[in-house]
This record gives sequence, C-alpha cells and structure tokens, in this order.
Amino acid sequence: MKRLAFALSMLWMFAASASAQSMPTTISADDGGVQLKGPNAAEEDTEEKRGVYEKKVGGIVWLEATVGPSRFDATRFRTLDIVPPEAQALIPSVVVSGPEFGAALRFRTGSSTIGFRFKRADYQPFDLTSVGLDLGFLVRAVPFVHPSIRVGFNYYTTTGGLVIPGFENLLVGVKSHGGGATIGAGLRIPVVRWVSIAMDFDYSIIGLVFRGTETLSGTGATVTAGTAGTAIAGTFALTVHLGG
Repeated sequence: MKRLAFALSMLWMFAASASAQSMPTTISADDGGVQLKGPNAAEEDTEEKRGVYEKKVGGIVWLEATVGPSRFDATRFRTLDIVPPEAQALIPSVVVSGPEFGAALRFRTGSSTIGFRFKRADYQPFDLTSVGLDLGFLVRAVPFVHPSIRVGFNYYTTTGGLVIPGFENLLVGVKSHGGGATIGAGLRIPVVRWVSIAMDFDYSIIGLVFRGTETLSGTGATVTAGTAGTAIAGTFALTVHLGG
C-alpha cells in the first residue's frame, strides 16, 4: 500500500511539473474575453508592429532618382568682374527653362546625410550639367512627413549651344565651366521601410566662365568671358534605403 501511495505521489509531481511548463506565462482579460500569452509573445508582437512600414525613414545608404522643372536666369548678375565692361551692354537677357533629371548617392548618420549629387537640365539651346557635394538634415522626430533642408556645392558645365546667344559666329571651340551653391528645403514621406518619396524646392547661384577662339581678327586669340545667374527647381525624388 505504501508503494502504491509513493508511486501515485511521484506521478502527480511529474504531471504538475509538466503542466507548469506548458502553462502560458500571462493571463489577461478584456472585452474580447480571456487571452493567454506565452513567453515568446512579446517578441512576436514587436516584430508584427514593426512590419514593412515604419513612420521614420532609415537606412544607411540612400539611392535617389530625381526629376522636376527648372528655370535658369543665366544673366541675373551681368555686372560681375568676369564679364568685360565693354561686353556687358551686348549681352542679352537669357532666361531658359526645361526639365531637370538627377541622381544621388547619400549616406545617413542619425538625422544628417552626406553624399554626391548629379543633375542635368535640358534647356534650349544648351544643357547644364552639375555634380557636387550634398549635405542634408532631416527632422526625423516628426513622424510620417519629415521636413528637410539641403546645401550643395557644385561644379557646372554646359554642352550644346552657347549660354549667351549671338556669339556663334564670333567664337569657335567654346568651352564653359563654373561653380555654384544650392540651398533647398522640402518634405520627405516614408512609404515602406526601404522606400521614401520627397518633394523639394532648390535655389542655386551659378557662375560660368567661357573660353573660345575669336574669328574676327584672324589671330586666333583666346577670348574669356563669363556670366552669373540664379536657378530655381522643383524636384520630386524617389529614394531606396539600404542597410540599417
């Protein structure tokens, strides 16, 4: 009889131990009824909440494509010293507009980004190409729609026709290049964890220097002239976020 009682006691202890291990660690009740949560429920809930959508943009490497309208007043500052005084009166007002396409490679640390940006604006009768350093700051504390500002320092060059018309028959072999700075502001909207879109407005100051060989005197002398102006652009950006 003692052996039977000992065996039943041991069986009850094993059953109680197994039941304790299989019991959920949390029991809660609400309007929906009684809910049982196991020890891994917290990890599952965290992953489910994270999902594919996050209210803040992330990633360490940003790959970006941009497109939008652009307007360039090439003769906004015609009285700069780089323009010969005797030629200033001959320079017509040049204001052109056209589509602008671009791409950027940016690296994010915290709310700041740094990278390189390429842009090409298709004007008539010339195209304006720029490449430069891009610095940005993003207000990630604001969810869903992040305000942002950017500063850029760029190298510029032109292809196609002359920026200043009317000199086509006076100069040959013309090459133009220059530099400038851009400041921009906009809004960035996260779509899913690895994709965001942005809308920006940019204002740029651009200086260009032209060098060519004059054809009037027959001496083949090199002529240098220049102009400086401002450009404005509205940009729509699609960005892919990698890493992090």
